[in-house]
Amino acid sequence: MNTYDPQTTLDAISRNAVAVVVIGGLSILAMFVFFVEGARMGRRDRVYPMALWMTALWWPHDGSYLLHFNDWFGGRHSHWFMQLFWFAIIVTFIAESVYAWQTIQYGRDELSPGRSQRAHTIRIVGAVAAGVISWALVKGALRDDLYLLSFMATLLWGGPSASAMLGRRPDARGQSLLEWIGYSVMAVLYSIVSIFFFGGGFFHSWQYVGICLAACIWSFVIVADVKRAGGPLTSWRSSPAPAG
Repeated sequence: MNTYDPQTTLDAISRNAVAVVVIGGLSILAMFVFFVEGARMGRRDRVYPMALWMTALWWPHDGSYLLHFNDWFGGRHSHWFMQLFWFAIIVTFIAESVYAWQTIQYGRDELSPGRSQRAHTIRIVGAVAAGVISWALVKGALRDDLYLLSFMATLLWGGPSASAMLGRRPDARGQSLLEWIGYSVMAVLYSIVSIFFFGGGFFHSWQYVGICLAACIWSFVIVADVKRAGGPLTSWRSSPAPAG
């Protein structure tokens, strides 16, 4: 599938710098809320806060963006947008590393029942390693030099991750309304900024707009589901969500 031309897209971002910085900046702040609140909820309820397959996808995705430092700073795609995004991704990569650790620390009873902690740890490390290999294969097949398509695609899959967690557990432990409101705001604002200010073309295609709409709609559903399941407003609430 044809996607976007990197230089044309970066030129469009430069022309729309104010809108991209304001709307995109708010989306980044919402992203920080989502990731940090998720880690806090995992610690608060002593559970892994994100589905393992989601952590195994997000961790190598963001890690590989960080490893492309030379592309964004003085390299072939050197641009202030990519550089600002690089600093933002540091936060998400740290949060995803915490998710992986929490999955090892708290997830044995759910993910590896009857197995030792050592065996559970090996399984989780193996799953993340498989995610790294899978992401390398997918990334190599995509025409997505700036990670703009993959960011929206991985954002979309946050919804199924939350649905899996809510379906697996008897209540909303590990999830808060603030976390998923942050996710929803991130999805809506990034959809707006990419569709309207990244230069059109691929970003106006039915495939891309469809991904954006799906992510936004699913985010609204998750907020409603977390509320229905008795999830707390924030991780600052002292007691865990009651079991159903």
